[in-house]
Amino acid sequence: MDYLKLNCMKSMNKFLLLFFLLLAPMVNAQEAEGEDKADSLPLMYYEIDPKILTFYQTTGKKLGYVVVEVSVVVRGQENYDHVELNKPLIQDALIDYFNRLDQAAVSDLQKRESIRQKAAERVSGVIEAEVGKKIVEDLLFTEYIFQ
Repeated sequence: MDYLKLNCMKSMNKFLLLFFLLLAPMVNAQEAEGEDKADSLPLMYYEIDPKILTFYQTTGKKLGYVVVEVSVVVRGQENYDHVELNKPLIQDALIDYFNRLDQAAVSDLQKRESIRQKAAERVSGVIEAEVGKKIVEDLLFTEYIFQ
């Protein structure tokens, strides 16, 4: 009797193992299909217009300013529309961010990529808080002038 139970348990374990081994690729394929749909949406570039023009912190009495033309990168028309709808929030976030930078950061070419990444994080956070999901893929500086 114990031999039959043991044999039955082994058969059941083999069946379950085979079942899960066959089921796992199907689940992964469905997950990948969902990701592919999101990746298949076209990249769209929303240009923030007018350009961001703001002053930054300097030493002394001289006033420094920076002019930045920004494009927000999203996937799909729906996300593009979200960015367009929330353009004032994006402009406010960018102006606030650049106002807090000092002259050394704004004028250093080595720090420009870091500034762009932090600006992208700021914009992404603002939009995510408003929309409820992360939709900003990237942020590009298409023009960057400082004095």
